[in-house]
Amino acid sequence: MGFTRNRFGGLTLAVTILATMAGFSYQPRCAFSQAPAAVTAPALPAAAMAPLRFDLLDQHLIVVRGSIGPLDGLKLLIDTGSNPTMVDRRVAKKLALAVQGGKVIAFGQESDSLTAVLPGIRLGSLHAGAIPAAVGDLSYLHGVDAVIGLDVLSRSSFSIDYEKRAIVFGPMAERQPSVLLEVTPPFLTVQLAISGRPVRLLVDTGSRRLVLFERRVHDRLPPLSQHGELLMYHFSGMSRLNRVFLTLVEIGTATFNRVEGFMSDTHLDGYPSGIDGVLGLRALASKRVDFDFERGRLAFDR
Repeated sequence: MGFTRNRFGGLTLAVTILATMAGFSYQPRCAFSQAPAAVTAPALPAAAMAPLRFDLLDQHLIVVRGSIGPLDGLKLLIDTGSNPTMVDRRVAKKLALAVQGGKVIAFGQESDSLTAVLPGIRLGSLHAGAIPAAVGDLSYLHGVDAVIGLDVLSRSSFSIDYEKRAIVFGPMAERQPSVLLEVTPPFLTVQLAISGRPVRLLVDTGSRRLVLFERRVHDRLPPLSQHGELLMYHFSGMSRLNRVFLTLVEIGTATFNRVEGFMSDTHLDGYPSGIDGVLGLRALASKRVDFDFERGRLAFDR
């Protein structure tokens, strides 16, 4: 995941983290399907579904308190746009983890990384046992100790209430508007339409921007006028984004007019071929988001 600061405000943008982790590979804990069939997630006891309060940083970064192994009270950033989970190097040192080499691909650019196996993660009612993770320097993320990625979050449906600043893990009532939630390995994606043209975007709780990969959508979208640019610094270097306005965005039954977006022209050799960009959920959802894995739906309140 690429974490950045820029002149448009704080921006966190998901990138593919494809670590070679000594034989470990990601397998969703939920039975996601490419077809519009319901997905299955393990049910949590009703008594365990207590809200987990979070701090909202830069109006989009969700930080909760949780535990990794014996270390309690850690600051954990919730991020569906990251896979695998990443832990800060100082936390890895405190846990005396066996660290080994790996690779990270950020916006198509490959860099060396470190990996380790965490002894277990607990955040509210959601628990995960030993899990492989990336190890990196997260010191610029407001003191965040770890980024909790999809490899952990996919173990239970969950709802994010931005107004109450609370997350609830477990089954939920069906809500609308919603859109089919699918897997484009190793991430969650949704299909939406921009000016009537379909695009598939990675779903990212760690971002507040809608970013399109120009090399994958240029022949599908009408010409878009540029309104400035953004320089984004991430794990593997720097990317240049062009600011545009999307006149019509349709997702599920919801319609949005004049949505701010960004075009990235970087090379994407290391990015999953089925993904056309990144949907930072705060770009479209200001109140609440539901990751309903039982029904395979993403629901949102504007």
